[in-house]
Amino acid sequence: MPPGTVDSVLWNAMVVGLLRTTISGVAWYQGENNAAEPRRYSCSFPAMIEDWRAKWHALTDNATARHFPFGWAQLNSDGTGRQDYTNRTFNPPHPPANCGRGCAPACSGECLGRYHEWGDYGNGFTGLRYAQSAALRVRNTFQAVIIDTPVASGSIHSPFKQPVGRRLARGALAVAYGRKELHAVDPIATGAVLRAGAVEISVGGLGRGGLMAEIGARGFEVLGNCSGPTLCWMSSPISAASADAVTLSALPAQPQAVRYLWYIDAVGVHPFRAPIYTKALPLPGAPGIKYGNGELLPLGPFLLPL
Repeated sequence: MPPGTVDSVLWNAMVVGLLRTTISGVAWYQGENNAAEPRRYSCSFPAMIEDWRAKWHALTDNATARHFPFGWAQLNSDGTGRQDYTNRTFNPPHPPANCGRGCAPACSGECLGRYHEWGDYGNGFTGLRYAQSAALRVRNTFQAVIIDTPVASGSIHSPFKQPVGRRLARGALAVAYGRKELHAVDPIATGAVLRAGAVEISVGGLGRGGLMAEIGARGFEVLGNCSGPTLCWMSSPISAASADAVTLSALPAQPQAVRYLWYIDAVGVHPFRAPIYTKALPLPGAPGIKYGNGELLPLGPFLLPL
């Protein structure tokens, strides 16, 4: 067993007693305690999903589907965001030692990934969100992006449970009950290209109104040479937007990659203020006076090479 871990306490106390109960699926909301080791989570989380499925199927005498639906809430924004988007040096000469236990005894590019996709210095949550999105490769899974539901205190425990529940319900209704139209709108970055001195990011999974972007909003960063040979993630506000793409014009020399909302506290303490949204069909049962015309869903964090 890996050092520093406690085996089976929560499993035996809170899950084992339910294994003979027939279920239709699982909604999972966890991850912050694993943020120090996102690479391990990228293996252990999918393995846990398949293990739960096998056990529930066997112990309910096959009454629970072998590949029952499994969904989760991606980690929220946690913190004030005051130090974000400040042209952070990619590999500082004296890096901090707090990039996560998974990189102990010292931070290294090999551990963090080519573009620090597994967690930038002091930002383990970014790698955990990356691992959560990667887990969508497992069949019959869904994810609710909730990074735009922070609380003013900066706590990870946001009080905005209703939008989280609605976003999880969309995936559950689609995967478990065949209501695919309720999850057809699920914004995702589909590509990034360097064209005419600007970066253009394409977005898919959009609603009828297309992409809704706040021009000038921060949230994007481009990796390149900011000062001589020194690489940094240069903050690049949205300079233009179309129905399915955004453009970034403020670029470093020799741009290599682009990332979006790649901080623990990516949107600060302002709820429902992510830079990019799209509108989905109303969810059945949601208050018509507020959501009768649809519901805004945010584009989640991503990192793409150029």
